[in-house]
Formats: sequence, C-alpha cells, structure tokens
Amino acid sequence: MATERKKFTFENLVSIYFRKIHKIIFTNLLFALPFGIVVFLLHLIGNNFGSVLNIVITTLVIPICYPLYAGVTKVTRNLGRVEDVDVFATFISGITENYKQFLIHSIILYFVFTIGIFSFSFYAGMAKVLGGMMYVMLVAVILIALWVLFMYLYIPLMTVTFELSEKDILKNSALMAIGELKVNFAALFSLAILTAICATPLIFCMGNGVAVLVVSAIMLLLIYPASFSLVSNFFIQENMMMMITGKADLIHDRKSTEEKLAQLRNESKEDFSDVDVEKVKKSKEDFIFHNGKMIKRDVLLKMIEEKESEKNE
Repeated sequence: MATERKKFTFENLVSIYFRKIHKIIFTNLLFALPFGIVVFLLHLIGNNFGSVLNIVITTLVIPICYPLYAGVTKVTRNLGRVEDVDVFATFISGITENYKQFLIHSIILYFVFTIGIFSFSFYAGMAKVLGGMMYVMLVAVILIALWVLFMYLYIPLMTVTFELSEKDILKNSALMAIGELKVNFAALFSLAILTAICATPLIFCMGNGVAVLVVSAIMLLLIYPASFSLVSNFFIQENMMMMITGKADLIHDRKSTEEKLAQLRNESKEDFSDVDVEKVKKSKEDFIFHNGKMIKRDVLLKMIEEKESEKNE
C-alpha cells in the first residue's frame, strides 16, 4: 500500500511538473532576475579584491537572495497540493510572511558555507602534506556540510508551513537531518541526477563564455530553483508532517495556536489521564509527545485545562 501511494505521489509530481510548467518557469523567473542581478554586481565588486575576499563578497548572494526562496517554496508547496496557484501573489506572500526567518536561515547558511569552503581547502591542502589527523578533520568538515545540507532540505518547507520559533525549526531540522538519512540520501541522489542532466549541455559549451551564460540562464529559468523545491518536497514532506503534526499531508496552511487547538478539539476526545501536568509545565521542550504525535506544549496544557473545566461543569 505504501509503495502504491508513493508511486501515485511520484506520478502526481511528474504530472504537476509538466501541467504547471508555465507556472514553474514564472516562479523561476521571479527568483532568477534579482538573483542574476545580485550575482553580477557582487562578482564585479569581488573581482577588485583577492581570491579570499572575492569568495566572501560573492557568497553574500546567499543572505541577499535566500529570502526570495520563501516565495519559491510557498508556490511549489501549493502546486504540490494540486491547488490553482496565483504565482505572483503566492510568491510575494511567501516572502512577506517568512522573510525574517529566512533571513536568519540565510545568515547561518552564509557563515556555514563560507567557513566550510575555507575549512575544506585548508584541511585538503594540509592532508596532502601531513596526512593522518588532517584527513580526519577533512572528513569531519564533509560530514558537517552534509548534515547542514540535509537540514536545509527541511528548513524552507517547515518555515513556510508551520508557525514555529526559529529554535524549533532548527531543532526539528537537525533531528530529521540525522533521523531520516534514508529519505535524505534519496532526495540528495535525485537532486544530483537532476543537476547532472541539466548540466550536460554545459559540457558542450566549455570554452565559449557566451554559450555558458546562455545555457546557465535557460537552466535557471526552466529548472532552478522551483524544480529542486518540488523534488525535495516530494521526499521530505510526509515524514516532516508526521513529526510535527502526526499527519502525513499538507492540507492546512500555517495556523495559530488557537486554530490548532480548535482542530485538535474537533478531531477527537483526548484522554489526558496519563499526562503528568506538573512535569509538562516544568518542561523546557516546546513539543510534547502525546498519544502518538508531537503536540505543542502550550496547546496540550490548554487542552488539558479545557478538559478539566468540562469535568467540573
């Protein structure tokens, strides 16, 4: 049954991609235009400095443009729900609703990415000379980079879909980066294949700078980043939804605590006899595992309080 559902979901993914290709291209265009301008300007500035500062300056494209990815994520998430999406309005709302958190994510990613580049170069060079411990450090850098990469598969969709604090987003993403290795590697492998297929035309353009720019621009419009977002969402959304809500779907939009509470209240009559209320109150965790799913602590306490009120009445 699970296999059939997965196959059906994959067929939906392919169907959505080709039926909504015009919306995907428009989404990519909304992202690509500012992205291309920023990269060009940063490249011009960076060329006036040495290689180290050039990297530091050029990679500033991450904190400058990553908040735009909030719009891409919201569009592809809604396309994945087979909704009739107003691309421009959804793209803008995705940015305005999430730009603060995406800016924080982008700053973290910028420092990790920049430090990672220099660390990899340093330990790779030292390993050739000293060997031994330097190889261990090089492997450690690669593993940390892989962990962060897996985290950033979850962070965009989690941020756009749920009303969570930055701490909860990072914590949940960090846990799923390790706890869902099979899914993460499957997503990474699929994205690598997509990249390899898309990059194939570049092989025939080597030596011709204009051709490389034209092909890269076409790839940016037709493939990136919406296709990446759709593919990664396909792999991670079910497990992410199960972890946060206990449900493997993306039916609902972001909800306030009161809306979540109302939904939970209408769905079932919870039994809280096994819950240690004092322990929950003292807990520093934002989510509590109850009745087979993760529930926000303040929501759980509110539900218990209402249950007690009903009994007293």
